[in-house]
Amino acid sequence: MLRTFALFAAFAATPMSAAADSQHYNSAEEDFAVFESTFGITPGKRRNHTKGFCFVGEFSPVDPAILTYTSSPIFKATSKVNGRVSHKGGDNLTPDNKFSDRGLAFDITTPDGDYHIMGLNTEDFFPASNPADFIDLVRTLPKGADAVKALAAERPELAAYLKHHKHDREKVNRPYEATTFNSVNAFYLVNDKGERTAIRWSMVPTTVKGFVVPESENFLKENMNANLAAGSVSWDMIVTIANPGDDPDNAAIRWTGEHKEITAARLTVTSTASEADGECDAMNFDPTVLSDGFELSDDPILAARSAIYAHGVGVRLGEK
Repeated sequence: MLRTFALFAAFAATPMSAAADSQHYNSAEEDFAVFESTFGITPGKRRNHTKGFCFVGEFSPVDPAILTYTSSPIFKATSKVNGRVSHKGGDNLTPDNKFSDRGLAFDITTPDGDYHIMGLNTEDFFPASNPADFIDLVRTLPKGADAVKALAAERPELAAYLKHHKHDREKVNRPYEATTFNSVNAFYLVNDKGERTAIRWSMVPTTVKGFVVPESENFLKENMNANLAAGSVSWDMIVTIANPGDDPDNAAIRWTGEHKEITAARLTVTSTASEADGECDAMNFDPTVLSDGFELSDDPILAARSAIYAHGVGVRLGEK
């Protein structure tokens, strides 16, 4: 079991990525600075997924078939959850009544004290398979659409990402509780025999809940609270088992075609809070913090995310 605070020092000084083209990438600090220059700075806030709010809830096992693949305690008993929902981007005033990519992140604390973090978003796959190419993209965004298109002409992964996410997929504004979130990165499940199985997963709403309060630029928390008062807010964790030929180390490739899926668990929200009143603002939702029965893939994006998050939480908490 890895805990967030144990990762701060280890990753903060770790080189994040090799050179891409003529650009130099050396540390989490430098890559974090690229996010600041692209998305701006709201002191005391995350530099990406800046706007959001907290929730608490439960994570409960559903289908015991998942225990064939893993010994993780998160699938053996109901656990406590602290989490956050958010908008992608660095604008703390991003309007709620406009379509955008969004995020869902939460930590799970099991009854026996094991700890697990999940970080998901609404994208179906990543725009790059390595940190250097991703930082190139973040650096290019402020230069405008033409500059991004020029970069995509040189990067097939980015071109595929833009085609799918900008043109092919449905763009409908939905509340968080009616939105599907994806792990994007792959991980391994490990069972009692030491057998490893590559997986990805999605958090899929258990019921379709729409807008039940008047839409405005800042209404999604009120909307979730209204849906909570009327019933429940929950997502099922749908685990996708890798097929032979699926690459668990490349987040820029979709796993297409028929796959075995297991409804492994359910995340249920019990209450929400603003960042000022809740616990999520100070939390580091590092997706490399795993319970027993999980292992990291060799996807280099995971190490980059961990290091930048570790540096970022220290910066923003120091600004408060």
